[in-house]
Amino acid sequence: MRGARGFTLLEVLVALAIFALVAASVLTASGRSVRTASQLENKTLAMWVADNRLTELQLTDTPPADGRDQGQLEFAGRRWLWQSEIQATSEPAMRRVTLWVAADERGARGDLRERALVTLSGFLGVPQ
Repeated sequence: MRGARGFTLLEVLVALAIFALVAASVLTASGRSVRTASQLENKTLAMWVADNRLTELQLTDTPPADGRDQGQLEFAGRRWLWQSEIQATSEPAMRRVTLWVAADERGARGDLRERALVTLSGFLGVPQ
């Protein structure tokens, strides 16, 4: 049987072990990539919600009063919670607005500002 040549069982097992290690590392990297993409999508949508809310405040006919406000809305097929805080600034004709936006997750507890995906600050002009 001199003409019959091939891989030994040991060589096949070593090759399978190497393949399993490579496959496991590729699966781990792709899982991490999917998680990162999902987090980026959530942050992007939350920033759009915050930006839209700030624009709504800037376009109101009567400027909102100083203080806190909160609400919820549906955007991109998801429910979002937002909280805003309007404060006076050293410039009497300007108000500072800070917005926090978080996904409306079932069972989520605690302050919205602590679990917010994004925080956006802006300014409102107040007619004198």
